[in-house]
Amino acid sequence: MYLKKLELKNYRNYSHVDLNFSKDTILILGDNGQGKTNLLESIYYISTGRSHRTYSQNELINWDSDYSILRALVGSEEEDIGSDNLIELELRDDNNIKIKVNRVYCRKKSEFVSILPSVIFSPDDLRIVKANPSNRRNFLDSILDKIYDDFFSLRLKYQKILTQRNSLIKSIGSTANVKNNPTLETWNDNIVKYGIKIIEKRILLMEELRKKFIEYMNYFFTSTLVSIFYIFSWDRENLSVGNLTENMQEELVKGLEREFRLQLEKNLSKDLSYKTTTIGPHRDDFVILIGGKDIRAFGSQGQQRTASISLKLGELAALKEKLRRDPILLLDDVLSELDMERKKILVKIINNKFQTFITTTNISYLNEIDIDFGNKFLVKDNKISDLK
Repeated sequence: MYLKKLELKNYRNYSHVDLNFSKDTILILGDNGQGKTNLLESIYYISTGRSHRTYSQNELINWDSDYSILRALVGSEEEDIGSDNLIELELRDDNNIKIKVNRVYCRKKSEFVSILPSVIFSPDDLRIVKANPSNRRNFLDSILDKIYDDFFSLRLKYQKILTQRNSLIKSIGSTANVKNNPTLETWNDNIVKYGIKIIEKRILLMEELRKKFIEYMNYFFTSTLVSIFYIFSWDRENLSVGNLTENMQEELVKGLEREFRLQLEKNLSKDLSYKTTTIGPHRDDFVILIGGKDIRAFGSQGQQRTASISLKLGELAALKEKLRRDPILLLDDVLSELDMERKKILVKIINNKFQTFITTTNISYLNEIDIDFGNKFLVKDNKISDLK
């Protein structure tokens, strides 16, 4: 799939934008603060039904208006007659949204978010590698949201159950009062039932990502040993969940439910002491090792940045494999963060394989990189024009 046309009305700093795109790589040039990221954000919103920068829909609407319209024509690589899809979104205050696909009104975002899969990368995504575990969990879950229509609702169910169990734990107070609260077992059953589904999907996704992640990292650092492992909240020292064969995956999944339930019982005293549920998928993590050492503590800035890019490239490959269609790639000022050698490697990996949008403030280095742009645009004074 690829984005053929994009029209924006009253979106962020743009009063009106109407653009046509080729299937190839698209350059978006402009100074900082001109709206390059806003343009990529609008494409990502059309793809996923959410912004990668804010949870507030109101922030997407131009300050001088009370509504915003996003309209996209999505084309198929096969170019079959009638294969295009027209997505139209009207955003209003307080998260009100009207959705039309091929001029037919839709009730849910799920009816359009699967049409144009996408992966976005910005310098802020370095947090996936450097920051706390919630960033890594969110990275995995955001991919699963794109692959499985019901995964987001599964996470909501788990979070609701987790909140209820935490409230019960606070009311119990101490282990002496546990027998007087038989509902704890019910919440344990539910947290295991839904939590285990999240863990299973993450582990299987991790196996998909691991292969591509290591492959891409070896492009950037040819002589360095790289590995990646999923970490259970109840066993943070165990790095065995990685490089699993299909039979090993099946055996692991079978034993997870039993282990999760056992660990909930073992950690009850700790839960009561901290007044919260201390184990479960909401506390899981994954670790990246470079030369056998945790990249968070021992990796260089260049290694950490390259690792975050390789994770995103792994996401791109996973979406293509699972959804059976090409996603688009949105690179927000990424090339400027890399040295020339790694710029060339990244361009070689992505060139002409996916429709790719690249934003930059500087084109001086582009002559040294083998990259052909299907379109070039200049962002200036809240407008977007062809770059000659």
